[in-house]
Amino acid sequence: MRPLFFEFPADERAWAVEDQFMFGPDLLVAPVAELGVRSRSLYLPRGAEWIDAATGANHNGGQELDAAAPLERIPVFVRAGSPLAGTRIYQP
Repeated sequence: MRPLFFEFPADERAWAVEDQFMFGPDLLVAPVAELGVRSRSLYLPRGAEWIDAATGANHNGGQELDAAAPLERIPVFVRAGSPLAGTRIYQP
């Protein structure tokens, strides 16, 4: 586990994110830490494309995103092009 700026030092916004982390070089995890919350805003670092591990949807880096966070899953995004990119972590 490491902060976003460790993998994306050139992205100034990644330095300010305190409630997300990288799990290895390719998984971005955005935990939900508030009771009753079922979605959350998160930042996808610039310099990579991201795939929602639950839905398979692709997203450009360098943007904020509102991600669904139902009780059964934590928002997780996979860096496109990584060995994990073709894997759906959550199955519907």
